[in-house]
Amino acid sequence: MYNVMSPKAEEFISDEEILECLDYAEKNKNNRALIEQILEKAAKMKGVSHKEAIVLLDCELDDLNEKIYALAEKIKKEFYGNRIVMFAPLYLSNYCINGCEYCPYHARNKHITRKKMTQEEIRREVIALQDMGHKRLAIEAGEDPVNNPLEYILDSIKTIYSIKHKNGAIRRVNVNIAAQKPPCPNGRELHPFKGSRHRYLHPVPGNL
Repeated sequence: MYNVMSPKAEEFISDEEILECLDYAEKNKNNRALIEQILEKAAKMKGVSHKEAIVLLDCELDDLNEKIYALAEKIKKEFYGNRIVMFAPLYLSNYCINGCEYCPYHARNKHITRKKMTQEEIRREVIALQDMGHKRLAIEAGEDPVNNPLEYILDSIKTIYSIKHKNGAIRRVNVNIAAQKPPCPNGRELHPFKGSRHRYLHPVPGNL
């Protein structure tokens, strides 16, 4: 059963729900009234459901696609202004126990050297990125509770925010890691960094 608030992966990432959404979008990709209704909802900038979003992505009506593009640009400018926000990726560790074959870090890949950065190496990389003008980072790591425990991620975030270089400091760290199991049921361990503006990009259900 699909349940977006469930802590069980098979419930909040439901094959049945995905297939139902794809079928729904296929059936409604030329449903002008429905698409216009979704656009009206989107224009309020309160969000749309995943099922509504996929209908917009599947839309085959050229005039409504133009409206989708225009509304997307308007919403983007409302949130970010006339700019593109970029995050420099910082890969902390390529150790991983998963088998996602689209990713070169997958556990069965025996052709790469596994590497986990030390805090000093992280410090040097961050300074190099700052010298290039970056102020926002997205830290990445494979899922490996032995080599990449949450404590390692937290220590790395502390290191990054502690660096004061000639052109300032990192303003935001996005955390792109796998959802953590207890004792990190919903990412609260990331909150000790008061005043920071980090984002946890793989939250499990529940409010952070």
